[in-house]
Amino acid sequence: MAAPADWPARPGFGQRARTLLRDVALQATIDIVRTRGWAQTRMADIASLAGISKPTLYKYFGSRDELARAYVDREVDLLLEKARTALRRFPDDPEQALREGLRDILEDLSRNPLIRAVLTDDVAAGSLLPLVTTHGGRLLEHGVAEMTTIIGAALPAADPEDARAYSDTLVRGMISHAILPSPSVDDSVETILRVALPLTRNFAARPDLGPGADQPGGTVPAEEGDTRC
Repeated sequence: MAAPADWPARPGFGQRARTLLRDVALQATIDIVRTRGWAQTRMADIASLAGISKPTLYKYFGSRDELARAYVDREVDLLLEKARTALRRFPDDPEQALREGLRDILEDLSRNPLIRAVLTDDVAAGSLLPLVTTHGGRLLEHGVAEMTTIIGAALPAADPEDARAYSDTLVRGMISHAILPSPSVDDSVETILRVALPLTRNFAARPDLGPGADQPGGTVPAEEGDTRC
């Protein structure tokens, strides 16, 4: 039976298979990198763990450097999934979602191998330092882009440029607190929230940008000739 014309198109079998294979290869990369570090991660070992041939791995990731970029993106995605989960848990309370998301992300960042590569002398973590140095800009760029999407969904009244600046500040703040942590994760969360919450409330309460502009508390234009301030 043919699907109705208004049904969204589903990816074909070939595309789904390629996505699955790519995901399996990236998970194998994560497993090996977190055990051995990037310097000791070999394409042949990734292919073996993923259950594919080395030529197939190179077909999906043209070089080790391309795989490194994909790995950095995936580590960022795994971290920011914490923010998405918090929004799903508190869909009508962006402040609580922000608080919970920050806490979960900072806890993960404290254990994340990319951050540990900057902080520690651990051999496995330290071998990631060249990867962080080479792809640190990508880590930040991808993190800000994904966070901007998350913030835009949570606070639709926010101007896109404001949402991006807000996201950039959040991501940089989280990385900073992970590298030079406060006495506890909760202390870091509260410090970031002192800056972030006023902006969150401002975005959420801008009646001129969303539904309810004509409700009490909204912007009411002065009558013609009214000079009162």
